[in-house]
Amino acid sequence: MRLAVILGCLLLIITPAGLADDDHPRPFDENFAAMDVVDAALAEALAEDKRLLLVLGANWCHDSRGLAHHFEDAELAATLEAHYVIRFIDVGWRDQNHDIMRRFGVAAIYATPTVLVIDPGDETLLNRAERNFWGSAYSTPIEEARAWFVRWADARPATGGLVENSLIYQAMMIEIDIFEEEEGTRLSAAYRDIGRWRQLDEADRPDNFRALDREVENWRRNLPRDIAQLRQEARAMVIGALNARAGGDPFTADTVAALDADDPDLALRFRPHASDTW
Repeated sequence: MRLAVILGCLLLIITPAGLADDDHPRPFDENFAAMDVVDAALAEALAEDKRLLLVLGANWCHDSRGLAHHFEDAELAATLEAHYVIRFIDVGWRDQNHDIMRRFGVAAIYATPTVLVIDPGDETLLNRAERNFWGSAYSTPIEEARAWFVRWADARPATGGLVENSLIYQAMMIEIDIFEEEEGTRLSAAYRDIGRWRQLDEADRPDNFRALDREVENWRRNLPRDIAQLRQEARAMVIGALNARAGGDPFTADTVAALDADDPDLALRFRPHASDTW
């Protein structure tokens, strides 16, 4: 009798959360030919003077469904209706619709959902640095969601300061972008292989499928961290070079111009993912 009571209490604790997750929307329709959908949404956003909001995710992903559940909040829904045209793009197991992300300059999908806020006039991706923020949407408070989408309804990418206007700094950012593009292409190929193998019977998969799946999971988690670290290192290198040239005085636009003219060799260390398969 006591065991039955304990089990009943556990069910009262556990079941509501599970049921709540089951009640979350499943808005991703497995339309893996989504470019026409995006074209039409861009035209609609431009005509209505709104921003295009692309949610790249999947119904298997509780964070993708968690964000869709946030969108049902009355206050957030009003913000979305007023400022955004929304489309949910199904990316399968991150192995589909890569042409959509690449159209907006995204090298690879690191998180589901990946959220893109786009200016329909010139197709500029506005929230590039925050596109992976909603990878933990399920556990993100609704208050944070409300504030985030209000902010991006009108926000513009930050204009650069002295460091960002340095040609040396910009060249280093281009190097990092090229590295991310190359690594993103490799990672996307790995997604496609994992997705293809996942569809096979277990006996027909590679013998080391589980190890390969773990490798790709670790890769997708590590790559955005590596890119962020490279950007921090590049900025620190340029600031250090500017401070050295300024000789202890605050550096100015003239200091930046002089540094650019010197064209110092500020070398970043790039570490491609080591893989026997990809």
